[in-house]
Amino acid sequence: MNGHNLAPINASSLFFTPLPPSHIVPPGKESHGRYMLTIPWNRVSGWGQPKIGPRQDLSFDPLAGVLQYAVTCFEGMKCYKTEQGDLRLFRPKKNFDRLKRSASRLGLPSEWDNDELLELFAKLMALEAPLVPNTDGSNLYIRPTLLETSEGFGIKEDAFAAEALLYVVTTLNLGLGLYGSAEGEGKGIKLDACKEFIRAWPGGTGSYKLGANYGTVNISKKPGYAMSLWLHGQEDFISEAGAMNVFIIKQAEDGFLEFITMSLNNGIVLPGVTRESIIELLTEHAEGEKDFPIDGMPKKIRVVQRDISMPEIIKGVEDGTLKGMFGCGTGVVVVQVGEIRYQGTTYKIPSNPLIKIIRDTMTGIQRGKIDEGRDWSFKVPEWNPEGKEGQPEEEVTAA
Repeated sequence: MNGHNLAPINASSLFFTPLPPSHIVPPGKESHGRYMLTIPWNRVSGWGQPKIGPRQDLSFDPLAGVLQYAVTCFEGMKCYKTEQGDLRLFRPKKNFDRLKRSASRLGLPSEWDNDELLELFAKLMALEAPLVPNTDGSNLYIRPTLLETSEGFGIKEDAFAAEALLYVVTTLNLGLGLYGSAEGEGKGIKLDACKEFIRAWPGGTGSYKLGANYGTVNISKKPGYAMSLWLHGQEDFISEAGAMNVFIIKQAEDGFLEFITMSLNNGIVLPGVTRESIIELLTEHAEGEKDFPIDGMPKKIRVVQRDISMPEIIKGVEDGTLKGMFGCGTGVVVVQVGEIRYQGTTYKIPSNPLIKIIRDTMTGIQRGKIDEGRDWSFKVPEWNPEGKEGQPEEEVTAA
């Protein structure tokens, strides 16, 4: 970025600070992880020393870019514990690549070795191992966040941050309350098809995981509904529901059962890791390359990526060709949609047992019960540090 060799993220230079013997969990923070990973960056020297230490508050200049202009992006990941007590991460490098893409869109640092970052993640997860639940549907949620810490006030000479911070914290069981929504009739979630607020548009930032994309989610959600179903265009095409990708299951005229989800081509929807994984599994099954990991998936299926409008969904409900609808994402894994409120009318969406098969397949892979043959489930190595270790602690200064 500046013509010089910038320091990379280097896991071997980690500085670890253990919890003090007197550590007490603050009231209201019982569900949060005890540790956090921080890695500073500046545009002159590159990445600074990674540190893992007790979770603590962050401080910034009042004119920091993250505070003034929401220059921040993040990822959502989960750590699972197997029945044998192993810790697993699901396709973590996919999340790292998406974080790079989001960071680049904001002028934040977007270059690092994924293997180095994964080693640091694994050590953080190993420290939190006692907190990770092992019950079905439970998890330790991981929130990597990258933000501008340098002054971002006014029009700058270029769009790139002078200083940034990558940090990672954890908390328990995001999405657990929706886990049972794929179980069958009457379990699906309720969505409100939102026309008052627009989440994303062509050429915008809808396909990036930026903090600014999610600030309107809560204010737009109607009471009694799990999430907003975001619409766009005069045709009222659907895009995402809340912060998850959406599929409909539809009977085609040629007898095939179609799994239809919005294409990524126009940049409105996030390229979800769960979405991509489901598409891969269904496509391989449809093409006869590899059977779906759990029995019960029909052979005559196809995956279609195209626009889906609310009028098409309503017509499918009325003529019986709509066979189900579900959302997917890291937080929720797979959830069935039970009804949609649109233009003052509530439409009941039929349940479909295939949705539970997809959910059980995804959670089985994530928790190490199913080996899909692709190394999607990363086993976290054990790490038991004693006291402070790693390179001597550096003082990282702004440039």
